[in-house]
Parts: sequence; C-alpha cells; structure tokens
Amino acid sequence: MINYIILCISMLACLTGNIVRKYSGDSFKNKNAMYHVYNAFLSVAAVLGLLALGGIPQISLFTLLLGIMFGVVTALQSVFQLKAYVQGPFSYTVVIVTLSSVIPALSGHFIWGEEITLVQIIGILFMIASFLCFIDFSGDEKKSNLLWFLYAFIAFVCTGIIGVTQKYQQNTVYRSELDGFLIIAFAASTVYSLANVLIISMKQTKEENTLLKKEITAKALVLMIIAGFCAAGNNKMNIYLSGVLDSAMFFPTVNGVGLILSTVSALVIFKEKILPLKWVGIAVGLVSVVLLCNPF
Repeated sequence: MINYIILCISMLACLTGNIVRKYSGDSFKNKNAMYHVYNAFLSVAAVLGLLALGGIPQISLFTLLLGIMFGVVTALQSVFQLKAYVQGPFSYTVVIVTLSSVIPALSGHFIWGEEITLVQIIGILFMIASFLCFIDFSGDEKKSNLLWFLYAFIAFVCTGIIGVTQKYQQNTVYRSELDGFLIIAFAASTVYSLANVLIISMKQTKEENTLLKKEITAKALVLMIIAGFCAAGNNKMNIYLSGVLDSAMFFPTVNGVGLILSTVSALVIFKEKILPLKWVGIAVGLVSVVLLCNPF
C-alpha cells in the first residue's frame, strides 16, 4: 500500500513541477538569461532536497564523472523543455517529451540485448503518428511552430538520454550510490546554468542586466525552490519505485496518468484550446506511451 501512496506523491510532484515551470516561464521578460537562472536555482533546491532526504553520500570517481555528464544533459533538458512551454502549448509539449520513452526502450535492445516486443514496435509506430499530428508549419505562425517543435524535440532527446543513463547507472556496481549520483548531477546542472548566465550577462546591455536582476523576486525564488524539490523528489521516488513495482504497472501508470493530468491542467489552469487533430495526437500519444512502457 505504501508504494502506491509514494507513486501518487511522485506523479503529483512531477505535475506540480511542470505547472510551476510553465507558469514561471510565461512571466519571464529577459527570457534567455532567466531560463538558466531558473534552472540553476531549481538545481540548487534539488541538491538541498536530496541532502535533506539522505545526508552526505559516498561518491566514487565513476559516479562523479557519470553524474557530471548526466547533470549537463539534465540542464539542457530542463532549459529546452522550459523554452518549449513558453514557445508553444503546455499539453503538446508534455506529450512529445513523454514519448521519449521510446529511447530507453530501444537502448534496451541495442545496448543490453533486450528483446523489442511486437507491442513496443506498434508503440513506436503510434509515436510517429502522434508526432505527425503535432507538426503544423503552415500559416502565419510557421516560424513560431517550427521553433516550438525544435525545442520540444531537443527536450525529447535529452529526456530519453536521461532515461538511458539512469538505466545504465542502475546496471553498474555503483548502483547503491544513487543519491550521490543525483547530487553530483544537479550540482553540475547548477554550474552549467550559472556559466551560461555569466556568458549571457556579458553580452547583454546594462538595461537588460538590470531587468534580469528585477526578475529574481521573492516569488520567483519560492517557485524555483518548489520546482527543485519536486524534481529531486520525483527522481528519487521513481527510481525507487521502478525497483519495487511491477514494470507492466509502474511505467504505463506513471507516464500515462501523468500525460492525462498534464492535459487536464492545460485545459483548466492554462485555458489552452486543443484542436481536433491535436486531440487525436494526444490520444495516439497516450496509447504509444502505454505500449512502449509495457514489457509484454
């Protein structure tokens, strides 16, 4: 029973983090710099949350190096997903990012020699169909739509790499260093984003840097901390649950229900209007996620 309660908390943390990111991103004025400021504070909050949950862990050189690589990819995923939220619809972005399940599924076959089932092959075909429903580069918003899809696709790839790296870490003798791995990752994500903020601020005008400072308000900091705690908790709980719950139940549930909740949030909170073809894309995407995450 306790594991199912943890599953509900994990999905709620993921949904809350995504909603906070979308809400915060829409308010950014100095967007290029704030994407990285936001990720830096989010990552610091995640590190503090992990330290509070598990204390200071033992870290090997392998975990240090893998964690740094994982952290840079995590930063890229966070920034480009945030850009996609701002550039385009929240609901469509969540669908595309969630479909990244296909990358770990394929890696299981090509890296670890796992069999790709007929169900997963059908899931991949459904994923392609879902993508086609969201691609719309016609009309006056052609450039905007293309930019949104590019951001969402980069987030899709990075999310997939994150899944592969997590699987790889859990298949090594250093799997017990999970807390240290995540702490190093979020620390590396912080450094990466702060370096980008420094580079951007050096290129900006004095007025733009003044605007940036004004955007880092108490409200913004609270939202960043909430998003960081949600990210840390969601990561740790999901990796724990993947080891104690049946895969046939866990992965379709956490991805499928998460997708449904995000779509409802887009309609209720962000008042998004979803076109008929996009509804088809969401439905097909949901089916694809369930098929891709099902090992049978």
